[in-house]
Amino acid sequence: KLGIGPTLRKSLATTNPIESTFSTVRRVSRRVTRWPTGTMALRWALAGVAEAEKGWRRLMGKADLPKLVTALRRLDLARTAPATGRRAAA
Repeated sequence: KLGIGPTLRKSLATTNPIESTFSTVRRVSRRVTRWPTGTMALRWALAGVAEAEKGWRRLMGKADLPKLVTALRRLDLARTAPATGRRAAA
């Protein structure tokens, strides 16, 4: 449907990278017992994501990403474009 290759499809079908990132955020912020403000919680979350980023590898099938972006934009335009040729109900 989107015209992407099987390698990129397989890479995007798994939730492992997201779960791994969440695990690293939990590990980094584990010893924090007080969150005085929402800003501080956001800082710790971003610190965890920055730590997780060190272990990220390249996306397999990355050569198909431009095809994916084009297909998603085409789908988005098709869904958001107003229907033409229809008359308003009176």
